[in-house]
Amino acid sequence: MKGIFLAVCLLLSTVSAGCLSAQQSTGVGAAGGAGIGAGIGVALGNPALGMLIGASLGALGGAFAQDHLEKKQKEKEAKELQEQLFEGQKELAKGSLGPTSKPTDKSFIEGHYEYVMKKKWIDTSKKERVWVVEKVEGDRRIEGHYENRLVPSGYWEAYEEKIWVPDHYE
Repeated sequence: MKGIFLAVCLLLSTVSAGCLSAQQSTGVGAAGGAGIGAGIGVALGNPALGMLIGASLGALGGAFAQDHLEKKQKEKEAKELQEQLFEGQKELAKGSLGPTSKPTDKSFIEGHYEYVMKKKWIDTSKKERVWVVEKVEGDRRIEGHYENRLVPSGYWEAYEEKIWVPDHYE
């Protein structure tokens, strides 16, 4: 009976993980496992324990299934990229790629200087010496004294900066 319960929880979480994020498939697996576990728990006489075990197994199954699907997707994308790279190398070896193969729609821009506006924070914070009057805190008496306190202030300053923009296509 427990084997059937485990198989149903894992199957539910695997099926639900196909189109959901990792958190969502974990949640769906946990919810489905909790429902099935509660039903089996009622039949065995302890629905709370069945629900707890079902939710745990469903969450694990959903997370594992989503992780497996994400790994498969990454492997597929890496394989496609490798094939594209291989095809590009074959074309380059044939001589069909290169600067004379086909005109580009982009224009070449030589390196140059540009002026850009930037901002920086000018900190004008000051320390002030402040008199603190005598006071009583609980059963302690604190005599009057001076304290140094920071008074935060400042402003943004705009300035223009000359930067180098390297060669590029636009």
